[in-house]
Amino acid sequence: MIFLWENKAKRCEPMPDGLKQSEQLAYQSIALLATRYRLGGLSDEQAIKERKKIDQRYLVDAANEGYIQWTVDLRKRIEIAQSNYRRERTVEAADVLSDVLDGFVRI
Repeated sequence: MIFLWENKAKRCEPMPDGLKQSEQLAYQSIALLATRYRLGGLSDEQAIKERKKIDQRYLVDAANEGYIQWTVDLRKRIEIAQSNYRRERTVEAADVLSDVLDGFVRI
């Protein structure tokens, strides 16, 4: 996996602003890996193995971030639909609430 900021991490430049938490962890991990490699603390083979682990961890963390954001967005839509239904107890408002609960976005 290649990141847009990877060369900066390898040169141990300051971390760019705006990175997600998973990217921040990957950035710092790659910077440390590059430093250890330059200092001779890692063989080529070991550096490759560790980099694969960093990439795998990034994929898991990024997927978790996506799931968390989806859950937060769903909860917001449910709260909006529920508030609308409590204000206006109509079949239409109930249908919207039901659709949101079923995963259909109508708000």
